[in-house]
Amino acid sequence: MTTPTTTTNMTPPMPPPGQPARAQTVPGVPPPTGAFQGVSWFAFGLGTITFLYAVWFAPEATVSDRYFLYSSFLFSLFGCLSVAKVVRDKQEGIPVTALYFGLSYVAAIVPFLMVSYNLVYDSDMSYSHRGLLGMAYALAAFAVIAVAKNERDRQVANRQRATRS
Repeated sequence: MTTPTTTTNMTPPMPPPGQPARAQTVPGVPPPTGAFQGVSWFAFGLGTITFLYAVWFAPEATVSDRYFLYSSFLFSLFGCLSVAKVVRDKQEGIPVTALYFGLSYVAAIVPFLMVSYNLVYDSDMSYSHRGLLGMAYALAAFAVIAVAKNERDRQVANRQRATRS
């Protein structure tokens, strides 16, 4: 005698009709402190300004190299922001399609790989300038994720405060 196997549905439950489509919020999320928000924005500004300045004043960089680095930088910041959103949406139970989930990771990883290859193998810049570009790139990417997390935590804390009132 075999026992029937049960399959579990991996999609989050949908809210009942008539209720908003917002899923559960993470219980007890404290709002981010002002210091953490300030440091996150400072790191984002520092990384972005340093990267833009270093590319603009790179003596060995051609115009096409500059355009490539600028567009890859902006694309990767968008990709990192999308990854932060997708991860938080899944954590809160908001449905995320597999296509958007995968594309957000691709949008975050591919520009890093392209810029890394360009800086390591295909660049005429000095090694110190390459290192500066790489570190500024990584700082800005990390900071954009921290800023996105701060904004989402602030929104969740405000929603929780509004429901308690």
